[in-house]
Amino acid sequence: MLIFAGCHKSGSPRLEGHWRGTRVDGVTPDVQQQANAFATETELDFHGDVVAIKTPQGKQTGKYRVVRDYKKSVVIVTDQDGAKDEQTFAFDDDKTSMQWKVLDGKSISFRKD
Repeated sequence: MLIFAGCHKSGSPRLEGHWRGTRVDGVTPDVQQQANAFATETELDFHGDVVAIKTPQGKQTGKYRVVRDYKKSVVIVTDQDGAKDEQTFAFDDDKTSMQWKVLDGKSISFRKD
């Protein structure tokens, strides 16, 4: 599912900080409640080129690298998952909310603390 890559430069300023999951989009109604429960127990911390993810299953920490930085999204790779497993984070205009595009048509929404 995730994450963690080597980096020779700093991370993304837009990702920087602590993010808390709020909901999941793109799942069927029969699993929406479970998906939202998972999301609200998920947290992301980005500091420099290090990312930590906490889920109900545990916590992982590692380095990441920005591979593309667009106006409304940032694409990263991580050491653990490698260069072929890109992770996309899309931003709303207010800079305190983002979506982690985890699968085609499915995303976890986050709010910045």
